Amino acid sequence: MPSPHVRRTRPVLALLAATLLGALAGCGGGDGKSSSPALHTAVSDPAQPTDGATAAQPLNRPGIPVTVAPLSTRLRPDVLVTGTRTFSPGAVRRLTALSPAHGVVVFRAGRVKVAGHVVRTIAVDPSTFRRFTSEGTAETTPVWLAVARGEAVASHSLATGLKLGLGGNATVARLHGGKATTLRVGAFATTAIPGTDLIVDDELGRALGLPAATGMLLTAGKDVDPVALAGKVRAITGDGGSVDLLTPPAANPVAFLTGSRAAKAFGAFSYRYFPDGTIQPDSRWVGENIVTATVPILGRVTCHRLLVPQLRGALADVQAAGLASSLHSYDGCYVPRFIESNPEHAISLHTWGIAIDLDASTNYRGIEGTMDPKIVDIFKRWGFRWGGDWEYTDPMHFELGALLSSPR
Repeated sequence: MPSPHVRRTRPVLALLAATLLGALAGCGGGDGKSSSPALHTAVSDPAQPTDGATAAQPLNRPGIPVTVAPLSTRLRPDVLVTGTRTFSPGAVRRLTALSPAHGVVVFRAGRVKVAGHVVRTIAVDPSTFRRFTSEGTAETTPVWLAVARGEAVASHSLATGLKLGLGGNATVARLHGGKATTLRVGAFATTAIPGTDLIVDDELGRALGLPAATGMLLTAGKDVDPVALAGKVRAITGDGGSVDLLTPPAANPVAFLTGSRAAKAFGAFSYRYFPDGTIQPDSRWVGENIVTATVPILGRVTCHRLLVPQLRGALADVQAAGLASSLHSYDGCYVPRFIESNPEHAISLHTWGIAIDLDASTNYRGIEGTMDPKIVDIFKRWGFRWGGDWEYTDPMHFELGALLSSPR
């Protein structure tokens, strides 16, 4: 099912690339965020609002004791499944049956507006969901007490981007209208769900219009291959759900892009990997998908066969716009390796040959770079994402975001 982050016109398929532990895989660290498993967790004392804010308590349920269950065993979430509509009780039962006892959690997933910005949000039972979050977040009981009080827990990146103060207030509203609610920001923490920046409790999620049972996390357990588990989940959800493998690929040497249609288009491959972080995909997949072709400006490139038509179209438009002289070097497309050549990281999209680097010497990571904005706009019209838009920039990097029947 298409990713909600991909804007496209007349596409036949959207890439669900924000997978494999956040592998919007650029030249280095993916979508510009840290690949570390957990960030520092910060919690505000509810009795001590910061930066002059008055603590808002619309759902604190005065007089009712707020408690959360103690953490028992922290679980590693191996598979994430999300849908735009509520999964039926039958589908939830079938999906739950795939995971060992207590190795699954169901929650609300969707989008709300925070200070006028659209934010991916989950609504959870804090007592059950905490076990599936990263080390540091799961153990910090005050984070989950904040959720239980009806407060918001924001990711560090959201807090930075919207200048949210710990202990301050945030205005939260339904995506498609409705009365806004003022919430206290009770904590900053990681969410366990790639691309999601806000956690609230189930009651608040319902009030904000998040559909029930639109998200699930499943743990494979010791005796089940997470890749096989993801395949079984996909067989149940079909096109009605997006399936992401969250387990680091180094632990499971089979690689695929998630989402049933994306998997069919780009395929899955087994691979060997080496201490230097390079990968050797199986030769059959390479023979069926990786091609060498001639494109305008750059000449011969080696990429995935499905990327070539859009790359050729984008470069032809760059040439027609008189911008060819602005591109000076082609620095790789099909380069099978892990992000940052680290086997503990996700697989780079260069391994699929669906990302390309241009003018690397003046557009390396962490800088604004010299890429002409007009060239960026042309590539985006042809279905590419640009690494210069990331929080930790990678302006040399363009990756396929959607397969188009024609550019928008």
